[in-house]
Amino acid sequence: MWNGLTDQEWNRRALFLLGGVLLFRLVYAALFPVNPAGDEAYYWDWGRQLDFGYYSKPPFIAWLYAFVDWIGGGSLYAIRAAAAILGTLAAFLLFRLTSTLFDVRTGWIALLLGLAAPANSVLSFFLTIDAPLTVCWTTALWMTWRYTSGAGGRGSLVILFLALAIGHLSKQMMMIFPPMVVVFLLTEKRLRSFLKRPGLLLALFGSYLSLLPPLIWNANHDWITIHHTKHHFETGPVVENPLLERAEEFFTFLATQMGVLAPLTAIILFSVVFTQLAMFRSASRPVRFLLIFGGVPLAAMLVLALRQKLQPNWPAVFYVSCIALTAAWFSLRVRRPGWKLTRSERARKITCYLALLGGICLSAYFYFASPAFALFDAAGHRADPNRRMMGHDIMAAEFEKIRENQPDSEELFLVVMGHRDTASHLAFGLPDQPRVYRWEPSGMIVSQYEVWNTPIEDELRGKDALILMSFSPNLPEDLAQRFASTEKIGEFEADYGYDRTYYFSVHRGRDLEKWPQPKVPGK
Repeated sequence: MWNGLTDQEWNRRALFLLGGVLLFRLVYAALFPVNPAGDEAYYWDWGRQLDFGYYSKPPFIAWLYAFVDWIGGGSLYAIRAAAAILGTLAAFLLFRLTSTLFDVRTGWIALLLGLAAPANSVLSFFLTIDAPLTVCWTTALWMTWRYTSGAGGRGSLVILFLALAIGHLSKQMMMIFPPMVVVFLLTEKRLRSFLKRPGLLLALFGSYLSLLPPLIWNANHDWITIHHTKHHFETGPVVENPLLERAEEFFTFLATQMGVLAPLTAIILFSVVFTQLAMFRSASRPVRFLLIFGGVPLAAMLVLALRQKLQPNWPAVFYVSCIALTAAWFSLRVRRPGWKLTRSERARKITCYLALLGGICLSAYFYFASPAFALFDAAGHRADPNRRMMGHDIMAAEFEKIRENQPDSEELFLVVMGHRDTASHLAFGLPDQPRVYRWEPSGMIVSQYEVWNTPIEDELRGKDALILMSFSPNLPEDLAQRFASTEKIGEFEADYGYDRTYYFSVHRGRDLEKWPQPKVPGK
């Protein structure tokens, strides 16, 4: 890993590694099929009703799922393959970014750290919004550096524009990237003239034009995405001991980041990043670049964690820069901090090996623990990484048995009373993958299912429905009164693995009469 190789040899080694990793991921997905996660089934359902906006996210993930579903013939493997390709591509872009900032050997170390991070394994298995976002963010970083360092011309600006535009349509986080570029240029006296270049400004801020379609969509849907997004920044209800709760959630967040990066890698990364932040003025330009796009927002994220609960994936794109900076420290391109235990190159090699070993062990656990649990008849154990994905196919299969016994099964529309994941898993798991409606007791819009047309708007008045819900002898009165009459027609249990058995009941609603129009929360 540390011997003197030519740049060509380092590049060849990186491509062989990436090719092997991608091949493994594709073969693994074929050999060990896993039910889609809740978000995956949810976004897949979005992809069947293409639009310019959705309840909680911009539209690119739905467009991506529509493409994957089309090219893969509706198979689960196509979803897994797309995630594997995007996750591996993100690792390749990290390698190219770090190589451009420092040298190819440092890029190789960054590639190893990135691939060993459990987060990359998850990113390469589940097709969620973080996969395209990470690819777009890393591409934008690479192109920004190439252009501002003089290594790239108009081609870099075109790619930067496209990466930003697609990134904006993938996740709201991408919107902060252009202002961060401005901050970087303002901190570098020799680069401030770039702020006068129309091409760069057009690439950065012209990319926001990609948000025009979802903005128009939101304007026509009571700004529902904004209403949803702002809830992420609201503090929870008042508790008896808020200081204790905040401390507990803060350290829980830190613990999750240890799992995201691998423990030793996370400790070294945070130490390097925050030490370099303290020496920001004297740092080299590549280090300052990485700190602005990684260290500064990561520090802000930790401060925010003192105020509210954060999701483990929120800092994901900031780790791209932080991993590159950590790799530079391992390769002695960042010579400080010089801790006593890691002052020598040999000591840093050993530390790097240990960090990689920890990450590889956690990533191996992610891939191989579930087959091992299944082998020993313990699938769904609390320690099983696939625990939350189990049982949904069984639930759909049991529901289908009841459905097909109805003489007019093809004429019935389907309703789920429960979490949105149940609705999307049912839609994905049924043989004909039908449209599934969801009943929301609050009458509020809390998912995409309430944004879409109601059964009345889809001209189903007078039709009968099959309604799936957690076991109950009767439907809730508020739902039952939407039909002329209702009756329970069946019940079943679904084994979700390792003593997790959920019970469901299926009801038939006859002659739909009315359906409420969901409201935007707070209106």
